[in-house]
Amino acid sequence: MKRGTVAGVAVLVGWLASSVPATEVLAPEASAKSSDVCKDGPLSRPRPSCAPPPPPSTGDPHEDCVARINQLRRTCQCLPPLRRWKGGETCASQQAKYDAKHGIHAGFKREICEPHGLAQNECPAWPSTKRVVNECLQSMWDEGPGKRFSKHGHYLNMSGDHETVACGFAKDSDGQVWSVQNFR
Repeated sequence: MKRGTVAGVAVLVGWLASSVPATEVLAPEASAKSSDVCKDGPLSRPRPSCAPPPPPSTGDPHEDCVARINQLRRTCQCLPPLRRWKGGETCASQQAKYDAKHGIHAGFKREICEPHGLAQNECPAWPSTKRVVNECLQSMWDEGPGKRFSKHGHYLNMSGDHETVACGFAKDSDGQVWSVQNFR
């Protein structure tokens, strides 16, 4: 895919993610019920229209990214948390920087660095790190449920049996944020 096309798709995805009505955000009482729902372990399917408000930023985008993924896993499907894979963050950031020049998943496919993980999600050309964490990760979760990887791959990576995740970030020449999340 050409760079202009990638940027256009990213803008469209970013716009779609930002146009989700506020009425789809969980009410506080729904969040309180999630602990009751989770007492029996993971749900076989995510809760419908699950869109919890993002947790407050810690000031560390890597930590915020992992926290948001874990929030979606726990609140929406009662899945156990992933551990932050700090040892994979440098490679994830290198891949994000590489992809900003060469296209989505290019660094992962070409194995430009180690350790690169077993699966990858990507948020290409978003206006800010905050929107990557708050909106792009939500839009990827919203691809589920489903089993066809071509249609539900981002959700499947986020909800799968991985144990760790490394988030990487880079800005392109236009100041847009590229982020990859490598799972293993």
